[in-house]
Amino acid sequence: MDDGGINILSRYVSLDRFRDMCAQGLFLANPTLFKDPQEGCIAVKSIFPNIDELNLRNIEIMKSYFYVNSWYGGGERPKAMWERFGEICIETSYERLKNICRKYGENNPTHNIIIGKVQYVSPSMNGLGDRKPDCEWDYWSEKNYNPQCGFNFCSIKTLQGLFFKYDNFSDEKEVRLICDSYHGCNKVVSSKNDKTGVRVSLNNDFFLKIVLSVENSKILKNCIEDILKRYGYEAIVACSN
Repeated sequence: MDDGGINILSRYVSLDRFRDMCAQGLFLANPTLFKDPQEGCIAVKSIFPNIDELNLRNIEIMKSYFYVNSWYGGGERPKAMWERFGEICIETSYERLKNICRKYGENNPTHNIIIGKVQYVSPSMNGLGDRKPDCEWDYWSEKNYNPQCGFNFCSIKTLQGLFFKYDNFSDEKEVRLICDSYHGCNKVVSSKNDKTGVRVSLNNDFFLKIVLSVENSKILKNCIEDILKRYGYEAIVACSN
């Protein structure tokens, strides 16, 4: 996708998660380890209504070789996001997010990070058919070719499914980073990957603004400013109006 008119992306986190992000970088998580499996992606049966057990197993295995990180692309700062995810709203630009993904790919040539908007569908849908993700990703590009098994149908459909969620999540207006570690592994995988995730380093100007929920005190603002200074980041810290 291009920025699609989304100039500012937000991520809502707790203080501990913010400190961790500043210290270690952005964490992209293995979606098979999510507490709520529907948070990762729609059910495989929704993608392939008539899938056989072998391909169902293969897709569940391949899903573990992708890593996910989520941002809010709605522009405004809804109260529900503060309440659900944390008292700190991190704001960055689509371009800055894209830059750290590009740099990560240069340093990790077997991995490819794709940015795209999540599309929301009804649980009663009967397969995705030819619906394509809204992302900068060419299904059949050379980078998606695995020398050991060619263009793997299940892996392509796995990645496709990660950009779709059920419409009860639609208020999240999610923009996803998905790291594909499968296509660069140069082997046929037959068992789940148990790695919990990968880290993407941040540039010191990655943060545009840090906004705190209105209920938070000056003490938290000072704490955020100290964390930014400790790890060498520059950003405005403000309280929500």
